[in-house]
Amino acid sequence: MQEEKTEGIVLKAMDYKERHRIITLFTPQGLTSLIVRGISRKNTRLLSLTSPFCHGEYLYRRGRSELLGFRDGSVLDDNLALRKNLKSLQVAGALANAILTSQMPDKPAPALFVLYKSYHKQIPHFADPEVLLASFYLKLLKHEGLLTITPHCASCESPSALQIHEGESLCSRHEAAGGFRFSPAEWDLLLLLDGAQQFSSLKEICVPSPLSHKIAALFLSRISH
Repeated sequence: MQEEKTEGIVLKAMDYKERHRIITLFTPQGLTSLIVRGISRKNTRLLSLTSPFCHGEYLYRRGRSELLGFRDGSVLDDNLALRKNLKSLQVAGALANAILTSQMPDKPAPALFVLYKSYHKQIPHFADPEVLLASFYLKLLKHEGLLTITPHCASCESPSALQIHEGESLCSRHEAAGGFRFSPAEWDLLLLLDGAQQFSSLKEICVPSPLSHKIAALFLSRISH
């Protein structure tokens, strides 16, 4: 069978039997699972290629199983800097989980892969990477067509939207039960996080913990909807 190659980032790794490991990659072609054989402490390159958050190129072969057979690979960035800081590691894990919970296997997502890769790479460069996570949640929901944040109400065009319900921005006159309500200051931050085009802009934003938690709850609500 013909061998194929892809760029990918390891989101999850699980030891399997003796000296085997199953890894879940996020690639431009979507979520992909590979089985890697011959894992050993002596083979540091293979250990790196199968470790969570490693960014690499992977050569594989398709077989009868849904699991693809790993053939070879090269490390582009082992992202070891993520492991030097607990907060960075936690945010990296949350970003990976956001992809795992929102994407179907083999669903092509080239634009989302570029977005995820850029956010993933920026984590060590932020004193508080929580702002990256908040922004990524919003941009991922927008990418999936599950969220539209605007200054105006979707029902009446009033320039005073303060609630998100079923992914739409609503004003206080059109609030719906079960929606997520925000203060005017929080709404301004939502617009900044959602619309930021440069990471330098995100570094200037301070996201209070209550807002971070609310955005995370919004993300889970929309993804599981």
